[in-house]
Amino acid sequence: MRCGMEDVFVKADALAKAVGECEDYKNLLAAGEKLAAEESTRKNVRDYLILQAKLAYAQSMGDKPVKKKIEELNRLADIIKNKPTAMEYLQAYNTWQSKAGEIYQIIQNSMAEGMSILDQ
Repeated sequence: MRCGMEDVFVKADALAKAVGECEDYKNLLAAGEKLAAEESTRKNVRDYLILQAKLAYAQSMGDKPVKKKIEELNRLADIIKNKPTAMEYLQAYNTWQSKAGEIYQIIQNSMAEGMSILDQ
């Protein structure tokens, strides 16, 4: 069966709808609404996640983590761990990120076959 691009877009729309109906995604949105009501906590969580991502990227590139950045990450972690709204959000965020990563991997794997010619 030949799959036209229209079919791909219809299925992509169906995936988007399924994501919107997923309990883990809904939990993330609800936790995000609570977090948004606490501006300083929201900023701490944002800063924590950004710094965590920067350190992970640097490490993946073979860079040694900068001690100052690790200390800042630990300082933010200490602040966040005492804030239930932040912890609820981070738990929902991590749960969703894990599932979203799996979904992305499935999609990426299906498209990688067409690029495999470049590996030869």
